[in-house]
Amino acid sequence: MDEETLKGATAELATPTLQEVSGINASLTEEGKVPSGLLLGFGSNDPEIRKRVVVKIRKTLQKLPSSRFVQAVVDTGLVPDLVSLLDSDDTELQGEAACIVANIASGTTQQTEKVIDAGAIPKLARLAASPNEDVSDNALARLAASPNEDVSDNAVWALANIAGDSAILRDRVEDEGGINALVTILNHEDLGPTNTQRSAVWAISCYLQPWPSRRLPVTRVKQLLPCLVRYILKTPVDEANMESLEYAVQSLERIYDHGLERSDVVKTEMFPRLAQLLADSSSSVPLQKQALKCFGYLVSGNEDDTDVAVNAGLLPALSVALAAGNQQVCEFACWTASNITAGNQRQVQAFLDSGLLEPVIRILMDAQNSTKTRREACWVLSNLTKKIFSHKEGQSLIERRCPDGLAAALLIPDRQSKERAALGISNILKRTGSQGLEGDSSPLAILRSASCPQNLRAVRDSRELQDIKLKKDCHDILTRYFPEYSRRGRV
Repeated sequence: MDEETLKGATAELATPTLQEVSGINASLTEEGKVPSGLLLGFGSNDPEIRKRVVVKIRKTLQKLPSSRFVQAVVDTGLVPDLVSLLDSDDTELQGEAACIVANIASGTTQQTEKVIDAGAIPKLARLAASPNEDVSDNALARLAASPNEDVSDNAVWALANIAGDSAILRDRVEDEGGINALVTILNHEDLGPTNTQRSAVWAISCYLQPWPSRRLPVTRVKQLLPCLVRYILKTPVDEANMESLEYAVQSLERIYDHGLERSDVVKTEMFPRLAQLLADSSSSVPLQKQALKCFGYLVSGNEDDTDVAVNAGLLPALSVALAAGNQQVCEFACWTASNITAGNQRQVQAFLDSGLLEPVIRILMDAQNSTKTRREACWVLSNLTKKIFSHKEGQSLIERRCPDGLAAALLIPDRQSKERAALGISNILKRTGSQGLEGDSSPLAILRSASCPQNLRAVRDSRELQDIKLKKDCHDILTRYFPEYSRRGRV
């Protein structure tokens, strides 16, 4: 309903009393519209009636499905008036208006643009970073009895919804001061994590969401690094802070997507803290996953980057992650470990000394684990076999059941796992040479006991597998080391 229509309706109908407004359901009519009594009440000169209407509109917007209710409010034409309430001297009314704007901004891009066009972003930015204790910190808010969060928190939620909508609206939040307001909130250190600060971390994560072909300039994301690092370093791991820590570490990982150099994060000395979060038994699975992603990006760089990760305590933390039993955490942990075993001899030795090899082999040999997790575990072993430079090193891998794991990997229903397993087996046999090829502890005997020849032949003779090179590699291993299995079976 546009302003002219609303005025016409007001002229024809009497403004409802406070009691009448209180009796109106906070919902839509059968026609899917906001009740006319609320529209009339919004035009009242009585501030209490007007406030009660705003509360009803806020409650209406919090019903599901939200898009239907958002559109009904947009259709009233009241969005500019609701946005203007963000400037009200009444902090309770500000809080209600901020909550309404946040809910509208959670709708479609077109609906979100309505609050932006009404000038919401600068107003929200001011409220988000307001120095007023009633506004800026939920911990100090005098609105404890209010059904909505404090004004600042609602303003931050609104900014988050706008920033996470699209790259275009994200940039408008930046241009109109919204991101600076979020940084200001996180830079308040005196009270520790508050609800508003936790929401600000989530808002920054929304802002950093990568959009195809619309990366943020590095200069923009760099300004966020100090406040995120400070939050991660100083925020305790507990139930109240868990979700915000997840978003903070996710933000750190998303910064990489916008082109920030590894060295910029290394300088913050953040990685020992990430290792602590990964190894902390009270950390949630999403937090462990985000920490692993950050380490994964680091160890996929150069040898110096991998040294930073190892020196930060990554290897003991990986042991905790692998023992947790979560498939996705184990997958990320094995992927991270595979980058370490692809490193230099010092890094490979650090991996072997950490005791990680045995749990990786157990993961690889357990068919109950996911194919993705077992594939990453296979990469760990395959990379290790490339680093065998002496018979002694090869014998060490053999004694620790590396061949058993690779033999089992040949039966994983995944071409890449079979390929890496065949390569690893070939590397072990080539690098151990002719020494020690007899006896129960020889690599040939161990591989035979692990059904390796039969598994190689199964890959070679598979009708489902179309990889000719892989089949040839398996045949070559059979011909050279297990000739008694090299003849094709009769079909």
